[in-house]
Amino acid sequence: MARWEARSACQGADPDLFFPAAEDQVSIDRAKAICDRCPVQDECLADALENRAGHGRWGIRGGFSEAERRYLHKSRLRRVA
Repeated sequence: MARWEARSACQGADPDLFFPAAEDQVSIDRAKAICDRCPVQDECLADALENRAGHGRWGIRGGFSEAERRYLHKSRLRRVA
């Protein structure tokens, strides 16, 4: 576990909450609400973007869904190019 993970707002929460079905907007909003009050949200998002092929690929991470993170990643690539 990374040092920042020990300070995350999701510690102790049901992990399944962060892996909702794509059409389950209520669960998505609940997970994102936890992320919104998290003191390490930026670190979590950065980790998810850096580890897209591993554990950072799935679920709500850093307040963003998988699709939202793909969009962020593509936007970053376009800016670099």
